[in-house]
Amino acid sequence: MDHQRRLLLFGLSCFLILVGWGVVGPFLFPGMFPEPKPKDQLAQKAGNERAANDKVGEADNSGTDTDLPAVSSAEGDAPANEPPSAASGESPAKAAGVTEPAELEKFKTQVVTLGSQDPKSGYSLWVDLTSVGASVVKASLNDARYIVETAPPAGQPRAQLSVVGNNVSDAADVRAFDPDRRKLTLDLDLEAVDEALKSLDPKASLRSVNWEVVATTPDPEEPGITSSVTFACKAGGIEVRKTFTLHRLSQEESTQEDAVDLRSTPYELAATIEIRNLADEEKTLQYALQGPVGLALENAEHARKFRDLKAGFFAEGGGLTTASLTAAKLVKAADNDTIEEWTRPVRYIGIDVQYFAALVIPGGDQVQSAYFSRVVPEVVDEAEKKERSDISFEMVSTELTLPPKGNVTHDLTLYLGPKRTELLLPYGAEGIIDHGWFAAIANVMEYLVKTFHGWGAPYGIAIIMLTVIVRGCMFPISKKQALSAKRMKELQPQLTELREKYKDDRQALAQAQMELYRKANFNPLAGCLPVFLQLPIFIGLYRALSNSVDLRMAPFLWFDNLAAPDNLFTMSFSLPFIGNSFNLLPLITMGLFWFQQKMFMPPAQNPEMEMQQKMMSYMMIFFGFLFYHVPAGLCVYFIASSGWGMTERKLLEYLPEKKQPENVKPRKEGWLARKLKELQEVAEMQQQLQQRQKDRQPHPHEQSPHPITAERDETKKKRPGRGGGRRR
Repeated sequence: MDHQRRLLLFGLSCFLILVGWGVVGPFLFPGMFPEPKPKDQLAQKAGNERAANDKVGEADNSGTDTDLPAVSSAEGDAPANEPPSAASGESPAKAAGVTEPAELEKFKTQVVTLGSQDPKSGYSLWVDLTSVGASVVKASLNDARYIVETAPPAGQPRAQLSVVGNNVSDAADVRAFDPDRRKLTLDLDLEAVDEALKSLDPKASLRSVNWEVVATTPDPEEPGITSSVTFACKAGGIEVRKTFTLHRLSQEESTQEDAVDLRSTPYELAATIEIRNLADEEKTLQYALQGPVGLALENAEHARKFRDLKAGFFAEGGGLTTASLTAAKLVKAADNDTIEEWTRPVRYIGIDVQYFAALVIPGGDQVQSAYFSRVVPEVVDEAEKKERSDISFEMVSTELTLPPKGNVTHDLTLYLGPKRTELLLPYGAEGIIDHGWFAAIANVMEYLVKTFHGWGAPYGIAIIMLTVIVRGCMFPISKKQALSAKRMKELQPQLTELREKYKDDRQALAQAQMELYRKANFNPLAGCLPVFLQLPIFIGLYRALSNSVDLRMAPFLWFDNLAAPDNLFTMSFSLPFIGNSFNLLPLITMGLFWFQQKMFMPPAQNPEMEMQQKMMSYMMIFFGFLFYHVPAGLCVYFIASSGWGMTERKLLEYLPEKKQPENVKPRKEGWLARKLKELQEVAEMQQQLQQRQKDRQPHPHEQSPHPITAERDETKKKRPGRGGGRRR
C-alpha cells in the first residue's frame, strides 16, 4: 500500500514540474524556448488555395472571371512533400524524366455549350459541358415535340426535355473540389493521374479539378454555334484529353421531311478519349468511364416502365446477345452485394426509359480489340421506391500499355434521343423497344395510327379511325356472336325444362344440354370468339401506346398526353391504388363496359347464373382499378369500341335471320362435344363401379351377411366338387 502511494506521489510531482516549467520557463529562460517553425510551405499554400477556391466558386456563380485550381502546365521543382521513389529518392514522374508541377494552377471554370436550341439549325441537341471533370452536365432536345411532361407555373412555357443530367439542377452548380459533387455522364477516373493530383491537393482528382479548355471549334455554317471542344488535364507524367463533337444534319438532309426521325446523326455526341505518356518509360494504365447518369423519369406515378440497363454484346459465333437489368433488380443486387459484372465485347450499352434512351457505342473493332474489359452496373441514387432509382454503369478499360512518348485513343458515340426503330437500327439496338409477345400486332397498330395522322387527323381521331378499322374487320364474327346470343335466348325455355328434369343429376344435365345444342346447330362457345380475338389487339395497342414516342404529349380533348392518363384534375388527397389524380376516361370506359354487359347478358334462369352475373359485376370493379392508370389513348379506343359494339348489336337484332330448313340434319359432334361425352361416360362408369363396391360391403352393425355374399356362399355349398369324388 505504501509502495503504491509513493508511486502516485512521484507521478503527480513529475506532472506538476513539467507544467510549471512549460509556464514559467519561457519567462525566466527565453533563449531556451525559440519561436515555433512555420508549417510546410507547400501545405500552407495549398490551404490558402483551398480557401481561395471557396471564394472563387462563389464569385464564378455570380458571373465573375475568377480562376479556379486545375493542373498546372508550368514546370518547376518537385514539392517538398512528394513521396520519394524507392531507388533514387525522387518522385516516379521526375525519375522518368518528367518534371512535376509544384502546385495546382488556377484555370477558369467554364461551361461550354455545343449545338443549338433552334431545331432549324440542323442540330437536335444542345449539350452543356463543364470544365470540372470535363464531363456532360446536360443534354437537351430542341424538338417542340419533346417537352417536359410536368406542367409549368401559370404563364410560363414548358421546358425542353433533358435526356441526361436530370440529377443536376444547373451546370453552374458543378463546382471544383466539391466533395459532394454528383456523378456526371462520361466522368473519367485514372488512378495514376489521380494519385499525382492528390499529392498536390488531397481533394483533387480528375473528376473534381478544372480541366484546361484547349480548343473550341465553331460551326462554319452556323455562326455563334460551337460544334466541338477539347479539354486537357496533365499530372504524373500523363496527359488526358477529352474531345466532344456534336453532329448535325447536312443542309441537304435538313430539307428532307422527317429527317430527324429517320437519321440518328443529330442525336449523336462523339467523344474521343486520348491518353498520352509524357515520360521516358513505358506505362501500363487502366481507366474507368462513367455511363449516362440522370435519365428523365416521367410520370412516375402512372409509368409502366422505369430506368433499365440495356446492353448488346458481340457473340462468339457472330450476331448479338442482349442483356437487361431493371432498377429494382439492380438495387436488390447491390443490397445483397451480388452485382454481376459483364465481360463480353460491347456493341452498345446504356440506360433507357419509356420513350428515350442514352446509349454508349464504342468505335473500332471491339471483337478483335475491345476497349473495355468489364462493365459494372451501379446504383447512382436509390429512391424510396426501388424501381424508380437512378442507375448507371462504369466501363473499365482493358490494360493499356503506352510506350515512352506514346498515346492511345478511344472513340465513342453517345446516342441521346427518342426510341425510334429507324434511329436505333445503325447500332443494332432496335431491340430495346419491347412490344412483348404481340410485337407484330403492336407494330401494325402503330403504323396505322401514324398513317392516319399523316393524312391530317389528330392522334385521338386516328385512334378512333383505328377502332373503326378493327371493328369493321371483326363484323362477320360480331354478327355471328349476335345471332348466337339471339339463338341462346330462344333456347332458354328448353334449357329451363332440362334443368328441372335433371336437377339432381349434373352429368345427365350436361349431356342433355350438349345434345340440345347439337340438334339446334348451336355452338355456345361462338359468343366467346370476339373476346379472344380482341385480347391480342388490346395487348398490342397497349404496348404500342406505351412505347410510341409520337403519342407522347399528343393532345386530344381536355388532356395533353394520349400516352398517359387524362388527369382531369389533381386531388388534394391520395387514395390507395388510385393516387391523387382524377382520371375521367377510365370511369367512362368502365361505365360503358357495365352498361354493355347489362344490355346483352340474358336474364338469370337459376341461382348459379345469378351468382355468375354478380361475379361479373364485381370483376368490373376490379377491372376499373386496372384501367385507372392506362394511357388515355387506350381508353379512347375502348370507348369508341364499346359505342360501336352497342350500336352494332342493336342493329343486328333487326336483321332478318335465315330460316333453317325443316329437314336439316343435326350437325356432327365437334371435338369438344366428343371429349365431353367421353368424360361423361368415364364418370358414369366410375360412379357405377363405386356403387357396386358399396353394395357388396356389409354394414358393420348388421349381423346378417350381405344377400349377394350369402347367395354366393350357398352356391358354393351346393356345388359338387370337381371329379365327383373318388370311386372305390
